[in-house]
Amino acid sequence: MTPICGTDCNSLLAPVNFDKCNPTVLLSEIRRIFVASQGAASFADWTNATEWTTRISESNSSINAIRPLTVIADKPAASPVTAAISNGRTVVIRKDHTINWTIDDVSEVNYAFFRSVIECGGNVKIWYETEGGYLYGGNDGVDPAKMLGDDLLPRGVDQFETIAGTITWKDKFSPERVLSPIFDSDFSQPTT
Repeated sequence: MTPICGTDCNSLLAPVNFDKCNPTVLLSEIRRIFVASQGAASFADWTNATEWTTRISESNSSINAIRPLTVIADKPAASPVTAAISNGRTVVIRKDHTINWTIDDVSEVNYAFFRSVIECGGNVKIWYETEGGYLYGGNDGVDPAKMLGDDLLPRGVDQFETIAGTITWKDKFSPERVLSPIFDSDFSQPTT
């Protein structure tokens, strides 16, 4: 749901809630990115674990299948795009968002995904989940999103291969978030 912005300089501010004795502090690293085709259907209720488990699959060929990627990732501050308008005012038109991701499980199947999805254009929709237990993306996911990456082979006998890159999108607002209904789910085994 898109936030409702104030309509004038006298609009009321949204409430806040700071707890002196028990503040909410959340782990922030992105641990999983869920990738779907841009043609995949939206969720009826993305907070429903059953709806997720029926769509998440490492191998199902349905257009609505969602691929779970185990990653090490972060999302730095989005870059605002502003415009100067009349009377010396400035407005934020949108923000450019980026997720920096790394896959360190470079199996033959994951390498083929990289080559066929990411290197073929990487136009996808995504949701992402943090170590703090939150899922981001809403019913529709972050759509459109652009997933780019490369296969990295660093020098050194103790180094290992990774696939790493970015996911970018443009939106004025950050994605919706909820406590992840699938946080403890393990999707590492192929499902049909």
